[in-house]
Amino acid sequence: MSALPTHVRDQLEVAGLRPADIALADWGWRHGGERPGALGLALANHAVGLGHTGLPLQALGDAIGPAARLVNAERFAEELSGNPLVATADGDTPLPLVLDGDHLYLQRYWAYECDLAARLRELLAAPPAPVDTDRLSPHGGLFAGDWLAAGETNWQAVAAFVAQRHRFAVISGGPGTGKTYTIVRLMLRLIEAALADGEQPPVFRLAAPTGKAAARMLASVQRGLAELEPPATVQQHLPAEASTLHRLLRLHHGSTRPGHDRDRPIPADGVIVDEASMVDLPLMAKLAAAVPDHARLILLGDRYQLASVESGSVLADLCAPAGVNAFSADQLTAGATLLARAESATPASPLGDHVVTLQTSHRFQADSPIGRLAAAINAGDPDAVATVLDDPSEEVRATFDPDAGQIQRLVEALAEHYAALHEAASPEAAISALEDIRLLTATRIGPLGSEAMNQRVAATLAARYGFDPNGHWYHGRPIMVLQNAPRAGLFNGDIGIVWEDADGPTRAWFRTEDGMRSFHPSVLPTHDTVYAMTIHKSQGSEFEVVYLLLPPGQSRVLTRELLYTAVTRARSRLEAYGAHEAWRAGVRNRIHRFSGIGRRVTE
Repeated sequence: MSALPTHVRDQLEVAGLRPADIALADWGWRHGGERPGALGLALANHAVGLGHTGLPLQALGDAIGPAARLVNAERFAEELSGNPLVATADGDTPLPLVLDGDHLYLQRYWAYECDLAARLRELLAAPPAPVDTDRLSPHGGLFAGDWLAAGETNWQAVAAFVAQRHRFAVISGGPGTGKTYTIVRLMLRLIEAALADGEQPPVFRLAAPTGKAAARMLASVQRGLAELEPPATVQQHLPAEASTLHRLLRLHHGSTRPGHDRDRPIPADGVIVDEASMVDLPLMAKLAAAVPDHARLILLGDRYQLASVESGSVLADLCAPAGVNAFSADQLTAGATLLARAESATPASPLGDHVVTLQTSHRFQADSPIGRLAAAINAGDPDAVATVLDDPSEEVRATFDPDAGQIQRLVEALAEHYAALHEAASPEAAISALEDIRLLTATRIGPLGSEAMNQRVAATLAARYGFDPNGHWYHGRPIMVLQNAPRAGLFNGDIGIVWEDADGPTRAWFRTEDGMRSFHPSVLPTHDTVYAMTIHKSQGSEFEVVYLLLPPGQSRVLTRELLYTAVTRARSRLEAYGAHEAWRAGVRNRIHRFSGIGRRVTE
């Protein structure tokens, strides 16, 4: 029986709180928190569900929207103070809620923030290591041959310098800016230096949030090594695999306690994580704790991309106070010729010397239509966005205010391409065809959401190939895993294909970090059809051609980060469907996730 008074429960439901939030409120009321404690639990949990790590009491409306009207913002902090469910930041007794300054936290997320910040401060405090900048120089060093305009700084070489100099580094950059190109040369340099000094070469571990991102990271590293052709004595010490973070940490399904932690660290001298913008606060805290005291932690990612689906925006929170390549005088001096053209600056944060932002994309040129559109979105300039979209090119085409006939023609064009999934000679060939193009949607639900578009494409293909579009195991069905299943080696975001062998049972095939693998349908984790996917789910992916479908009007889901992520998934061509006002609204709206990470690290 519920302990919540009926009128309080009704208020929570009307305000749009989730069943989990209301259940916490009920628990809080039952355990003596009365209205302030119960609402504190419900709203703090609601905030986590919206991506925040804490609830800002001075900006409730910005953080949780209409739900903020459930409390009196001016008195809420006072009402929480002394509540039996609420601890203070300097208190010794663990309680469900923590009031830390003007932020209210669920105790677990407050601990994650504090633990991560403390660990990063330890890494930041390590004395800088000496670096042979000549070995990284574009003039005869590992970065020799890189094209540079007159007076241009080679930011990839600078990134390698920063990551070699410090035990913690962030290398941020958009698609194709050379993040993995940089770390290949960094690893080579550190291995070469150790061998030259007669020391044991460092052990590196490569990881990413999803299996697909890990596989792409390894492939990129291998391409870089093929270009450089390092001697066998060096190459044998380079990592031969990249794993998911869950696998790296030995974080098994159904458990929040990893196999590697502060007391049982990862056996490595350097941990390099790609697509770090996708890593949420709890996972980043576990990762930082498991890095050995002597090792380097290097995060690669795009500071401007969408944050993790779960709570926190750790990468952006670390990059924001650091500024963009704002280094101290000491770092500029240590960088010698690598930073000779960089302007002297006083970092606004201790993080300044540890964050490098790469500047030049090699996936698409900055002055190409995709490059100009991405830059205009990032700059928050709707007029510049309109200029690119209004000038159709081979690379970017926009259909404004699409009618029903245009959407149907889009469905038919997609079905024509996805026919290759049914006609491919092998599961691997089918997955390769699937990875060429993708329809991205801003929403999952609605007539232009991923669910509806998946149904329409499936129905069109069903009419051609004679299968039941409502079935789950028809030949050629593309599927995406929706939850981590470490024991199976499948992770949220992994893409596969349902395949019927003429002489065998139906299986689902995936390109995993262990190569092509097949799974019986009964062992698959939760999954869905993926002719179309949401922009959120596309993080960490890239496609030759991207079709982008925006909802009509000025939808609240459209943000600058969402549009930037969608546009930068395309390698060669973007075809966008949406209204001018949808683009303008998205460019104006920014995601603001409330977090104390930046403040805690720089205190």
